[in-house]
Amino acid sequence: MAGSQFLLAVDLPGLGDAGPDDLRSLLTASFVLVGTGMVLGVLGHLTQLKTLVATGIALVFAGGAFFLVAVGQFG
Repeated sequence: MAGSQFLLAVDLPGLGDAGPDDLRSLLTASFVLVGTGMVLGVLGHLTQLKTLVATGIALVFAGGAFFLVAVGQFG
């Protein structure tokens, strides 16, 4: 939630108010995936469940990939 609020407040260079909605959706997806992955990773470490840690790591990597796609397409 905080990531999407931050995204709304950021004025991206070269993009006006009529900028592509795809960029915002990709960046929002990347922030949500990274945040969820971090939370799951921490919970996995606290509960010592390796599957939960691995899922968290996978989500962080997926969020990073979404971010790279967004920057590559529109940046």
